[in-house]
This record gives sequence, C-alpha cells and structure tokens, in this order.
Amino acid sequence: MRFVSRVILVLAATLVACQMRGMGLISSSGEPFGLVNVRNSLSMTEHDSVVGTHRIIVSGEYIGPNGKGTFRRVYEPNGNFEHHTRPTDLDESVHRFDGEVLWVEAEGGDSYPMTQSRARLACSVEWILSSRWLTAEPSPFQAKTRTSARPASLPGFELHLTDGGPESMVWLDPVSYQPRTLTIARRRGPVVMQMSDWRTRRGFAWPHQIRIDKPDGTSTRMTTMEVLFEPSVATINANKNKRTRMIGVSFDEVGNHTVTVKRSTSGHMLVRPKLLGKEIGWFLVDTGTGVNCVDPVALERVPGFLPTDANSGRDISVIGLGGRVQSKIRKGGDFTLGSMRAKNMEWIELDLTDLHEVVGVKLAGVLGGEFFQRAVVEIDLRDGTLDLHDPRTFDASRLPWRSLRFDGSTPCVQARFAPSHEGWFRLDTGSDDTVTFHSPWVRKLRLVDKATQLIPMRLKGIGGEIKAVRGRIRWFELMGQRFHKPKVTMVERATGPLANPDLYGNIGVGFFTGQRLILDYPGHRVALIPR
Repeated sequence: MRFVSRVILVLAATLVACQMRGMGLISSSGEPFGLVNVRNSLSMTEHDSVVGTHRIIVSGEYIGPNGKGTFRRVYEPNGNFEHHTRPTDLDESVHRFDGEVLWVEAEGGDSYPMTQSRARLACSVEWILSSRWLTAEPSPFQAKTRTSARPASLPGFELHLTDGGPESMVWLDPVSYQPRTLTIARRRGPVVMQMSDWRTRRGFAWPHQIRIDKPDGTSTRMTTMEVLFEPSVATINANKNKRTRMIGVSFDEVGNHTVTVKRSTSGHMLVRPKLLGKEIGWFLVDTGTGVNCVDPVALERVPGFLPTDANSGRDISVIGLGGRVQSKIRKGGDFTLGSMRAKNMEWIELDLTDLHEVVGVKLAGVLGGEFFQRAVVEIDLRDGTLDLHDPRTFDASRLPWRSLRFDGSTPCVQARFAPSHEGWFRLDTGSDDTVTFHSPWVRKLRLVDKATQLIPMRLKGIGGEIKAVRGRIRWFELMGQRFHKPKVTMVERATGPLANPDLYGNIGVGFFTGQRLILDYPGHRVALIPR
C-alpha cells in the first residue's frame, strides 16, 4: 500500500450546489441525446456566469384577447422572478415568486397568493423561458421517460418539476437546440407556447417573438423590446467584500517579482513568503484550503504576527479526512510574497505535522482562500514560477477565461468525463493528483466497476486517513482539454470533504503539468494555457 500525496483541508461553510441532475433527451431518431450536447451548443458556461451574478430584466409589448399593453419580466440568480403586466389604460398587475409562494399584486390593492397549481405552472414557464432548466445548478425539473408523439425531426424533453406540478414537453430546434415549442398539460387542455427569433446577449438567450395558445382558442403574442442586466444584491455585497479585502493590500509592479516555486518529491507546490519581514519556512500553495494556516512551532519565530490575547479572533472548525479540528481565526500582521504585500489577512493556527509524511517537507503554513482572494495568481507549472498581479489593474482581456464557482471559500470548475457525465469539481492545487472522485458519485456511477488497472491506496490529510482505489477511466475533459485514459482516484467510503454530494470530486494539479494556470478569485474566473 502507498499513500497518494495530497492534502485534504477545507473549512466548514455553506455549500454551493454545483451539480446538474440528469435528464433524458429524446432525439427524433429515438437515440439518447444528452444535456451536455445542448449545453455545449448553447454556450451555457457564459450564461451561468451572467445569470449567477445579475438580475435580468426583459421588457416588451403584447397583444391578446383582452387588448394590448406592455410587460416586464425580472429574473433573480436564485430562481425568483417577477412578471409585470400593464394593459393599456389599466393598472399594472404583478406576479411575484419568492421561492415558495406566487403572489399576485395589483396597483393600490393587497397581495394574495395564487393556488399551488397556478404557481407551478408559472414556474414551469418562467424557468424554461429563462433557460434555468439547462443551467449547471441543480435543475428544478426531472425527466419522465415514455413514448409519445412528437413533431418530425425535432428533439425534445418530457419533464416536470421535482416537487410536482404540470408535465411539460419542450421541443428544440434541431440546429440551434433552442426551445421551439413548450406544451404544458392542464386539465382543461394544454397551453402551447411557440418561441422564435432567439437572440443572445452576454450569454443570456431570449425568444423575441412568443405566441401563447390557450385551450379556449385564444392567443397572446409577445414582442421583446429590451433585455437589461443589473448586478444582483448578492453581487453588490460581494463587490463590497472585495473592496474590504483589498484594504491594506499593495503590489510593487517595478522590477522582477517572480517567485520560484519548489515542487516537493510528492509534486506539491511550495513557496517561502515573509511574515513580518522574515522567512519562517515552506508554505503550501493550496486552493483547497479556505483560509491561511500557520503552524504553531513556526509561528514562534515571528512573535507578534498574530494576536496573543486568548479572547481575540473567532472560533472555527477545520474539516479534515478524519474529522474536525477546532481553531481560531485571527488577523495577521505584515505578509510579503513576490510583488504582493498584505496586512490583516485572516489566519488559523494549526498543527501541520500530519502533512509532513504526505508532502515530504516540514510545513510552516498553508496559503489558502484568504491569500487567493487578494491577487490574480499566475502559476507556471513548466518553469516552476508564481506571479502575483493586482486584480484592480490586471489586463485580462485576451485570456481564455472559464467560470469559477465557489463551494464556501474554495473554487469549483466544471468538467466532463466518460461516458457522458458533466458536473462541478473542487479545484485543489494542494493535491498532486489528477482527480479524486467523491464517494457518493463513486457509488452512484459505479466508477470502480468501470475503471481499469485498479490499485488499493490510502489518502492522508488533516485528522487522519481513508482508503481509496486508483485506476484508469476512458477520458476526462477540463477547460477545453481532453485527457485520454488518465489515472484517477476513487473514494467509496468517506466523511468530510470527500463525501460532499454536491461536487463530483477534487481536481489537483496532475492535469496541469507543463501549463500555465491563472486564478482570478475576485473575478470568479480561471484560465488554463497549454504549452
């Protein structure tokens, strides 16, 4: 038995759901056709990044059986929405979904809730129109597999809301894969929505011509006039936090400040920053860790770097492979690495002795999320160097950016793997592995049964160790690159971070050998540049 040389260290935090439920797409030929094909065709990665940070406002005009007027639809990142209707010469009415209840509001009157069936009908329409059913977040819909008549040459989904509601049928354009027809079953007969003239702006697509046919034979036509984007409340608050984090951070852009990265025999990336102007040892560069860590023995060399008052700081639980370790977060003194100088970054004091056997080097500390939140970090895994750039002035216009999502304070990237799975993975530069699959997905997808060249292993990290299996899978695709028959690690039984069902696994630097990895936490993006 041998150890996989990697570190598992993440902090307890609210999880961000980063997976997508499977749905069976029925092609016109009867052959299975995956959501991955639809997402790739519609460039949903760009859509996700915009929808996840902005409220989107769609406005236009309509004409129906009761006259004409204007409409305005507002979509929030969390799935809530509003539908404003203002008939000509009449008061405005608003349908507002707050995540649980669909409220109806009329100008000058009281609000009242709609019936559950009407609320589910509204959610079905709005979430399909705004493409929420295709996003990388957990879809609010599930598929039903059954044979039914369908228009010739059109692929389509049969689906319904996960918590119940009307069955919906979505037929897609066979070339663009944008929805063409939406049929929603109702007791009085189906509601049929025809969508055309799809236009895309900043990744968000919307049909500028919509026709709604009701069972009573009446029709409503809608014409979109404008699509606007506003930062969401969460984004505004996040920007305030960014500005707060940059207080006390400066960058010296004069001279060569490239940092040499030491690769340990295990493959981990190590640097030697200065605390209060003094080097105290090697620090692991680790995106898989939420905060910065410093070993108590190394800390003795820089008295005064952290407050010594027992009542200072706040309590926190560090979740490792073997369980939880209690510590305190405290604000540190002057920190320098390359061109970057920072004060008041948050640190935890943590015994790193267990990692000596894994990394092969005695560690003085770990640079985690607190460090990455304050700089654009460029890691050259061919030349073994690291450069830090000021996120306020960094020229990022020509880089092939991909979206970063965050699971608490650790970054997530989207990836695909054989035979046709797609999901979100934690990006963990503290691991020299390619990918370590989380136990819920190893069991659910029976990955061990489908892998070849299996070897039993153990993973060691903070708090203990667990058993795992190493083997080859057919392929793995990440940030535009496909790796054939990579060796991967699969964990069948675990607690803590490797049991997270919302992520498929952890991606280490094993896939990035010889390439440049650029991490822009403040901008929620990452770029991988092949050599």
